[in-house]
This record gives sequence, structure tokens and C-alpha cells, in this order.
Amino acid sequence: MAENKKIGEVRPSQMITTFGPGAIIDAKNDCVIVLDTNYWKDTGKIINDPRFASYMGVNVFKVPPAGDDFKSEDIPVISFPNYHVCSKPNCGRIFKLEIDDMDSYRKYGPRCPDCKWPAYPSRFVSICPDGHLDDFDYDYLVHKGAKCDGKLKLFSTGQTSSLGDMIVKCEKCNASKSMSGITSEMSMCSCTGRHPFKPQLSVNGCNKQMRVVQRGSSRVYFPVIKSAISIPPYTDRLYILIDQHYKTLLDFRSYGFLNPEQLIYNKNFSDICSYNEFVEALKKKEENIKDYVAIKESEYKAIINHDDPLNKKTPLIFKAEEDTLPPILGQCFSRVIKITRIREIMCLKGFTRLDAPDPDSEEQQNIVKLNTSNGWLPAIQINGEGIFIEFKKDSLDAWLSKNIKLDALIKDSYSNYCKEREWTKAVDKGAVYMLMHTFSHLLIKEMGNKSGYSTASIKERIYCGDNMHGILLYTGSSDKEGSLGGLVELGNQDKLIPLIKSLFENALLCTNDPDCMLSTLDANLNISSCHSCCMISETACENGNRMLDRGMIVPLTNRPETAYFNELVKQMCDIE
Repeated sequence: MAENKKIGEVRPSQMITTFGPGAIIDAKNDCVIVLDTNYWKDTGKIINDPRFASYMGVNVFKVPPAGDDFKSEDIPVISFPNYHVCSKPNCGRIFKLEIDDMDSYRKYGPRCPDCKWPAYPSRFVSICPDGHLDDFDYDYLVHKGAKCDGKLKLFSTGQTSSLGDMIVKCEKCNASKSMSGITSEMSMCSCTGRHPFKPQLSVNGCNKQMRVVQRGSSRVYFPVIKSAISIPPYTDRLYILIDQHYKTLLDFRSYGFLNPEQLIYNKNFSDICSYNEFVEALKKKEENIKDYVAIKESEYKAIINHDDPLNKKTPLIFKAEEDTLPPILGQCFSRVIKITRIREIMCLKGFTRLDAPDPDSEEQQNIVKLNTSNGWLPAIQINGEGIFIEFKKDSLDAWLSKNIKLDALIKDSYSNYCKEREWTKAVDKGAVYMLMHTFSHLLIKEMGNKSGYSTASIKERIYCGDNMHGILLYTGSSDKEGSLGGLVELGNQDKLIPLIKSLFENALLCTNDPDCMLSTLDANLNISSCHSCCMISETACENGNRMLDRGMIVPLTNRPETAYFNELVKQMCDIE
């Protein structure tokens, strides 16, 4: 019986990155859509991080059910699309699926109501910019809104495999229509406002026009993932215990108990800390972090203050060490910190359709958010290692003073980019961000060649702001032991200098030059950048391969003055 309930397989990490609530999955015999979290069983391993949870508006995070079996009792799903097509060549009946016998459906999949042959789900669905999803309306395609209760059939002329040779025909009125061009134009129907992954949600309609896409298209589902590095003191046992007893404290307060903090402390905390330490930790727990910039600022401070005794309390989650910076790098950088143990929490906030979301935007109108009424969101934790490089503030200021016009141009372009997409701009991103982002990409490429990790498995975190100017490159695994090691060794002096030298040499030349070198600021906010020189896998980039320019790293023939590492390139590469 348990085997009959199994309809597919998926890893817990895929529930965050690829197949989360609202995503369409090809199961064994059919297509299904994952339901919202309020339909899940309230189980799963708990991940505590009060700082990050406060920002996400939940109490805790929970790991999706582990194991290789993707079962209906673990993650609830429903069949979608509703429209199915009979696979029998001389039948081709298009029908809406109605499941009468669930055991038979799980075992054999959908069947044609006429000939009982196996049927397959519709290849097409309709989506709108606000994230709504519905079936592609074959009836409207053929009848243009006229009422007809005839059976629809899909057949091919057999001449080619293009959509133009796919014909939908009504048996009753003989009306027919080719499917040519359905994906290149706006859908004929306005949006219904439907969210199939929330089956009990009332449909209110929508004024947007829908687009027709193939159900397996990447445009159907873009996960909105927020991530944070677990840092002291929030990784300490005291904070984890406060998380566990926080709901009881809130209940005590609501019931009007006198000094509820003292009651909770006396019962659960008196043997591990003083009352003042408990109150101070509780105060930090209740400091709601309002924006993503504050998340990064707290991480940045924890990394550069890694020698603080408070930051050494949880070495199994966060551990760092700093070597003396090589003198030749001192003109551009202020420190290099090797992080031998790091934990990242990746949380699924929701998703968008048609267009990818802005990774740094606090609010975005077209994000479909997951249900948080139960006080949690799905998340996974990744253990690994990394290297943190801090840029020298004085050198950045001196370089920026020579490139004021370029900085203004980039900031204006980024503001317009956000405005066109109705994104809430969290911070101004200008020339300094582009400089640090490009250096990060080029270093990831070099690390991929030297560390044994692929560039897709090395992630970046850019700390850029009034009080931040560093980059974190890290890798990890969802296994409790973390990564295999090797990346952090590249932070040693004897390996870091050759690594940066190789970075400069490869950035000076691009196989797409002179086109790449002479490029100007484009629609994706890139200047001299392409897949041959600067771009990496989008799973590793925090900004979708936007805001890159190798002309800010090395001196290019047409604009040597924009290179931050101008003097360092001359010294390390022996060029003029």
C-alpha cells in the first residue's frame, strides 16, 4: 500500500531550489503541482536562527521531509494540468481529468474516458506576470468563446513536428484551429487569478493578460530564495533555547503573568546563564530585522570580528582564522580571512513566474508568497568552508573619486532597471559593487580550476555598503559533515598570490575581444563582460550575472583609468 502512494522522487534540497510549492513536477505517470506549506504535515527537522527567522517573519525553519521517496503523505500534491490528451493515435481526445479511483490512478496514471488508453498531461499552461497559473484553454482556442459541448481532439498532420501541424478539432461543430503561434503571442484569455497550489483559495480574477508556455519551461517557476550565514552569537545554545521557549513566554505575557521573563528564566535557563545574559539575549531575539542589508551587516561584523571570544563559542558552526596579508596585496586589500567552518541557511520565501526576481529586493509585487500561518518556512542548511576578502577602504575611495561619472551612470541605470520591473530598491548599486562583483566572478573561475570544485558549486556573497566592502566565496554540502575541503587552502599566501596573478592574466584577454572590450553599459547592466571572461553559472551568482565589467579589474586598451588594480597588475604581470 505504501508503494502505491509513491508518485515520484525528489531530494529535500530540490524542494527549496527547483520543486517547491507552486512548481510543476513530472511524476511517474502524470504531472503534479506541489501544494502550499499549510497543506503539509507539521513535521520536519527544525533549523533555529532567530536573526534570520525574524527577518523572514517566522519563528523557525523546517527541512522538507528527508529521504529519496517523494510520497503523497510527505509532500501533498495534486494533478496539474487538468487537461489531458489521449495517447492513442486515432483517438487524441482532450479532456479534463477526474480521478474516481485513486489507487488505480497511482498505479496506472490517467486514462482516456473514451478508449481507456493512457493519457498524458497537456504540454501547455497559461501564466500571468503576477504568478497566477491555469490550464491552456483548448475550448477557447477552437470556439473563440462560443458555447459548444462537443468533444475536442488533438491530432497531427504528420508533415513536421512543429506546432503549426498540431490541430485541435471539435467533433460536434467541426471547428478546428492550428496551434501555431500560441507561445509567441498573448493568450486569448485574461487571467483567472487562479493559484492551483492553493486549491481552497477563492478566485478573484486578475486584469493581466496571460501567456502560453510549455509546462516544462523555466519561465513557469522562479524560486524566491533568501539565504543567511549562521553567525555568533545567534548560533549559541542560549539563543536556540530561547527559540524553543519563546512561544511559552508570549503565552505568559498574553495571560498577564507578573514578570514572565523571570518565570521562564527560573524554569529553563538558571543553570546555563545569568539572568542579565538571558535578558540581553532575549532583547536581541526581539530586535526585528527589517531589511536584508541588516542581515548582511551582522554577518560582515561577525566575520571581521572572528577573534572575539563570543564568536568562538560554536566552532562546529562558525570558525575562522586570519593570516598576515602579503605586502604586495596590501595596497588593494585590508585582510583575507579563511573560514574553515560555515553554515548557510537557504529559505524558500515564494516564487515568481515569467521573470526571475531581484535577489536583493525587499518587496516585489509579483512574488507569490508561501503560507506562514504555522510560523515556519521550508529551508535547508549547508555546511562548508570559504574565503573572505576585504577591500581596502582608502583605496576604494581614491579609485571612486576618479570614476565619479561612471558611478553615477551605473547607479542611474540600476535605479531605472528596478523601476521598470517594479522592484523595491534596497540599496544603491554603483561602481564599487560592480568592481567587487566582477572580482568575485573572476576569482571563482580561478578557484574552480585550482580547488577541485566546479565553478557552479562555489557561491558568492557581496558585502557592499557604507560600512561594508568585502566578498565571501564559499562552498558546502547539505551533508552534516559539510564540504570535502580544499577551497580554504587557497587563502594561504603561497596559493593566493598565484591565483590572483592568474586572474589578472586571464582578464586581460577575452576570446570575444575586441567586441567585449569595447562594449558599453547594456540592458543587463554589464559593460565589458561575457560568458568567455566574467560570467559564471547563475546558481553561483547572487545577482543573475548582472553588473559586471572586467575593465574595473584590469586596464583595458580603451580605458585603463577605470581599473582598480592598475598598479597591482603591472607589478604582478610585468606589463605596461
